[in-house]
Amino acid sequence: MCITMDRVRIKETLVEEQYPEFMIEKTADKIESFSPVVAKAFSYWCERKEDSNLVVEGFSFKDLISKWRMKPVGAFITLDWLIREPEKAKKALNRGIK
Repeated sequence: MCITMDRVRIKETLVEEQYPEFMIEKTADKIESFSPVVAKAFSYWCERKEDSNLVVEGFSFKDLISKWRMKPVGAFITLDWLIREPEKAKKALNRGIK
């Protein structure tokens, strides 16, 4: 269960989501440093595998998956980036960077 954000469970989730081995450690680092709101949404998603209703700077989890074709973990990483560096993240997304 991801509720505690345990690194072992985070890495298991990344394997389940078919992340390449070479990306797992760095991606787990990003997940462990999520802002509280994203960490809570990620934990809930880990436990239930239900889409999150999280929206940051006009970008929703659901849109990042459906319109931007991101994997769920990538969508959470992007939402966290939008919280931490909103202008930089929005510019990158608007240019088409996923």
